Amino acid sequence: MRLIAKNLTFFLLVVMLAIVIAACNPSEYEETTPQIISAASLTDLISNNDNLVIVDMQSPEEYAAEHVNGAVNIIKDDIVINVPVENMLTSKSKFERLMGEKGIDNDSTIIIYDNDKMSAARLWWSLLVYGNENARVIDGGLEAIKRAGIELTGEVPEIQKTTYTADEKNKAFLSDISDVMDQINEPNPNVVLLDVRTDEEFSESGKVPSSVMYDYNNIFYSDNTFKDVQATRINFIDNGMRPEKEIILYCRTSMRASAVFLSLYNAGYRNIKIYDGAYLEWSSNPNNPIELPAGASALPSKKDAS
Repeated sequence: MRLIAKNLTFFLLVVMLAIVIAACNPSEYEETTPQIISAASLTDLISNNDNLVIVDMQSPEEYAAEHVNGAVNIIKDDIVINVPVENMLTSKSKFERLMGEKGIDNDSTIIIYDNDKMSAARLWWSLLVYGNENARVIDGGLEAIKRAGIELTGEVPEIQKTTYTADEKNKAFLSDISDVMDQINEPNPNVVLLDVRTDEEFSESGKVPSSVMYDYNNIFYSDNTFKDVQATRINFIDNGMRPEKEIILYCRTSMRASAVFLSLYNAGYRNIKIYDGAYLEWSSNPNNPIELPAGASALPSKKDAS
């Protein structure tokens, strides 16, 4: 009995020590300048930055009706190409030309807002992939700007065209179908395939095998602002995604994935990538495996722009 008691005591001490060690070795996050900024801060930025460019990502019709005074209009279709599938990252040359035409140069401070919770993040991610870290996204988009009482107008500003030079694509933030296939064929426990579509979409059309489902709407509060850094970290750690792991994000066409990428980057995650072809590319090849809910049969997914 004494031997058993001693062994049990030793076992409990080992368990307690393991808990203490884990508590003393929390995940490490990259310290970063906030990439998501409040609408209220826009007024000061406008007043104190001579090389500020505000980008409105509404449709041309919505932009014509109302936008922040001085904002230039860039739409989602300007920053993507549809080859081999919808909403792929546009080429370096087209991206450079677009930025120059909109009066953005390499020294510009770029502030982006939208009204769909994804387009601003997509432009921000595109800038990051092409080497520009001087862009920020307005939290809550146009509605938050309205709540902050910032002046809106229908007048279109005169744009002074510039020259913009992009870096080559930074593959640290970008994955392709071969990376996903590698994870399927030789699973790495330190890699997470993260599907940010809805459970309904999973039920309708399946997912990449072994993917973790995490609806992109979970990154927002009810007023469509991003959840704060602490809440974001807790939510993703609770779902097994610590910053030490590599996280490959996708949705249907990687638009929603861009918003989740922004949320994670803002929270100090750096080992994150977007699978740009996304589920549309994956599911278009009948030879690629698809995981379905138990007892379900695949149906065509509802088509949207994300």
